[in-house]
Amino acid sequence: MISGKQIGSLVRELRRVRKLTQANLAEATSRTEDAISQIERGVNIPNVETLIALSKALEVPVDALLTSGFDEQSSSDQREKIQRAIAVLWSLDDPVLGVALKQLDALATLKR
Repeated sequence: MISGKQIGSLVRELRRVRKLTQANLAEATSRTEDAISQIERGVNIPNVETLIALSKALEVPVDALLTSGFDEQSSSDQREKIQRAIAVLWSLDDPVLGVALKQLDALATLKR
């Protein structure tokens, strides 16, 4: 199950990739800047209404905010890198995403 800290970390990365401030995201979601800060720090877990508002403002499906793919053995550093990669991938348009996926596939073959 994904934790509040994981949701918050992904929200922060998505916000940064989209070059939004917490104030921008607060305005776009009709929330306060403090509420966004608390979500990003994992202090508060967003309710369904807030998740929907965040997904619209960050241009990702709601389920992207609720799934991490991390297991309990994932290191903090690994989680941060994966969340950053997810945020960047969500920001790409289709043609560029296709190129990125080909590059990721090529990198995955190096690991084998």
